[in-house]
Amino acid sequence: MKRIAVIGLVSYLAFALEFLLYNFWGHWGKPELLILVVIFFNLYLGIRFSIIAAVFCGIFKDASGVAPFGTYILVYIAGSYVTTFVRRYLYQPGSRFSRSLVAFFVVVGCFIVQAILSNMNHEVRLSELLLYILVPQLLTTMIAATYVFEQLRNISIVFALKT
Repeated sequence: MKRIAVIGLVSYLAFALEFLLYNFWGHWGKPELLILVVIFFNLYLGIRFSIIAAVFCGIFKDASGVAPFGTYILVYIAGSYVTTFVRRYLYQPGSRFSRSLVAFFVVVGCFIVQAILSNMNHEVRLSELLLYILVPQLLTTMIAATYVFEQLRNISIVFALKT
């Protein structure tokens, strides 16, 4: 129960920080902190807790957005499964490059799911999606990934999540 409470709290704090960064720097300066939270809990605690983190993150993002409710829950759960897949075949524990590689594939995977869901509701040009959404998401998330993972690890040590 303590793990779930900490996951909920960390998810909310990541959502609040992502919201503040978006309001301060706009879309180009906002890393995808919620995706990084889902990735971290998958790598640190496994798929079950990653899905719980994905549900928390998706609920927070869906509650503040205009997309149909459940869209981001689906996106983050898909990101959780992509993380598991990349973890199984490409990840090497303790390697910063591996963590960055996992973040890269999960951001791209979540982008693909978002693009598919966006095209279901209305027509979207793929070139504009790549230039104005994927490029800023990838750049800022990859820059922030290592620092965010270290801070999340420190939080998990303080709360003794891994027993």
